[in-house]
Amino acid sequence: MVSRRNFFAITIVMGIIFFLFQFSNIAKESWNHYEENSYVMDKKDLPTDRTVYQAGQNGKTAAESVVYIGKDPNSSCAEVVSDWALYAKKESLVYMNFSGLDQAVSTGKTELPELVLIESSDINWNDTKELKEMEHYAESGVTLIFSQMPDLKLIKEKKAIRDLLGIYSVEKDKTEVKGIQLYEGLLLGGNTFYEAETKEEKKNQDFDLEFPWYKLETGTKSYMRGVPKDSKVKSENYPPVIWSKRFKEGNVFVINGDFMEDATGLGLLTGILYETNEYALYPVVNAQNLILANYPGMAEENDAQMKEIYSQSLRGVFRDVVWPSVSAVYEKNHLGLTCMLTPQFDYDDKNKPEKADLEYYLRMINEEKGEAGLSGYCVSETSIKQKLKADKAYIQKAVPGYQFASFYKGNLSNTELANALDEAALESVRTVIEDGEKTSDVIGYQNRNVTKQKSVISGFKHTYCDDFRMKSVESALGYTSILADMSKVAYPESKNDRWEKLSEKFAAYTTSYWKDFEDFDGTTTAESDLRIRKFLALNYEQEKKEDTITLDVSNVGDISWFILRTHDRKIEKVNGGSYKKIEDDAWLIQTEKSHVTIKLKSEDGVYYH
Repeated sequence: MVSRRNFFAITIVMGIIFFLFQFSNIAKESWNHYEENSYVMDKKDLPTDRTVYQAGQNGKTAAESVVYIGKDPNSSCAEVVSDWALYAKKESLVYMNFSGLDQAVSTGKTELPELVLIESSDINWNDTKELKEMEHYAESGVTLIFSQMPDLKLIKEKKAIRDLLGIYSVEKDKTEVKGIQLYEGLLLGGNTFYEAETKEEKKNQDFDLEFPWYKLETGTKSYMRGVPKDSKVKSENYPPVIWSKRFKEGNVFVINGDFMEDATGLGLLTGILYETNEYALYPVVNAQNLILANYPGMAEENDAQMKEIYSQSLRGVFRDVVWPSVSAVYEKNHLGLTCMLTPQFDYDDKNKPEKADLEYYLRMINEEKGEAGLSGYCVSETSIKQKLKADKAYIQKAVPGYQFASFYKGNLSNTELANALDEAALESVRTVIEDGEKTSDVIGYQNRNVTKQKSVISGFKHTYCDDFRMKSVESALGYTSILADMSKVAYPESKNDRWEKLSEKFAAYTTSYWKDFEDFDGTTTAESDLRIRKFLALNYEQEKKEDTITLDVSNVGDISWFILRTHDRKIEKVNGGSYKKIEDDAWLIQTEKSHVTIKLKSEDGVYYH
């Protein structure tokens, strides 16, 4: 039997628990101002494309420059160089050949460049004079980077080419490796094996596994190698993919692949700069985004297929199946969440979005401290003007006065996007999201007042090359943007587009591959927008004397972010800011004043590349 005293105590405890439960729900409701978008602000108060800092602007010669040498100034490699230079605050120059660069340097039009990216296919490898010119630049302190390789026959015939590229001999004209190993140091993220062992992993193997096997000279350094099928081969003899050779004052880097043709090249250039210097200190965005594009939807659509697969309507699938799993995955990672709403997919049918659904999702997204944006995607032939007119009418009826700060481009053309941004429904939009896996201009401006953010990777696909690109962008910009296109769920084209399949990939990818980058901040796309504007406007100067690095930041407020990479050096203290460790020899610096000093602990040895 329970005594009166114990019964009374139990009753009081249960009453307290009931009160706390009820109070927490009431508080959550009263504090959840979902009817207002806290990310909306006056764009007039924000930096614009006119505030972007570009080294060498106003006719002034920049002290540090990167040069692209190739016949096509609009090639993918040339764009990578241009984009990287903008982000790294360096001047970007283009020449068709070394003669043009020689003339510019000799006449004082430009200083000796820091890095030179060379389109190997545009070089006359039979020209002995040009080979000597390239070697002269490497001896003079310039870092030469070769994208792709010369013709194999020329490499075998000409010792001068082999000497320049650090090749001792050609072991095999072609070899097929079982995987690729990326060594630690060049990029953030540590040592990585891209080797498929299971049937499922083989679906992710998209590296080129067939290439010539070169034996390198003594003294070269490899950053990526193929893993031979023959397990008896020693690791130092693995066929190289990315390597460098040291000259008297400069270096030659060889990239045997097409890695310089998209955003992967951003991280490689940053890593090369770090490898050829005592340390590297450079600005980053510090933003980690998770974007659910075309989610949620609020209309009953594709009803027959939804009931066949899920035994319920699309609204029910999004609310009762998708949202709980998305919310659970989101809470396990450090990424910021943005949902790009799609009131309707099909504007030609008679099914209209439900008012209650918008209120529900805005409340749920707000509770997760996420952001609600608007999508420009639809499956019907509706013009963007008609779509936005319908969306605005629905939103203003459901939640009067609600506006958006972020917009997803979807399947709009560039012209349609430009017209959409002039519509009243998007008057508060200050950033546009689009797919950008194949480009290097990851961030920038869409127009005078609106920024663009391109996705780095899909939330439903994570191949080995995708991972390599993701690590590269994180290393260069401290930025990632995962885009999960939820229109696949609403209009599946195969069994692989069903949520039970997609959710497995989504959960595995977003919780596994970003653990090395948890020290960067999770942001919504609107929060990321503010950091991008600041990053693009920022300029800085740095100097190292003995064990102290001095950093002076201009064109922004006090808060900005930098990555400091050192070779076996530790930070003792930071004045004017704070720091945290990303990994060994890599630190995230947050400036809190325009003048920052970073004191390094004393070292016993000296770094040599």
